[in-house]
Amino acid sequence: MNAMPTRPAGTGQAAPLDPSLQPLRFLLMRYARAPSASTAGRIADCVDGLLAGGDGRVPLRERCTYRRMRAYWRLVERLG
Repeated sequence: MNAMPTRPAGTGQAAPLDPSLQPLRFLLMRYARAPSASTAGRIADCVDGLLAGGDGRVPLRERCTYRRMRAYWRLVERLG
């Protein structure tokens, strides 16, 4: 059985987020507060941009996950 990643005891804080993921985080929070097809499309565009960047913003081992996430948000956008 795989152990869940944990935070250091007593800190109450999550690990720092990569600055290149801040726009994605912002859009996900926006969608959580007010779901809309346009926000879903912007999330998919943001993920697409992360995948397209040749600077290694998305580690190779996580690229499949990001592709699936992009496909999911495109579907949400189409279904409205």
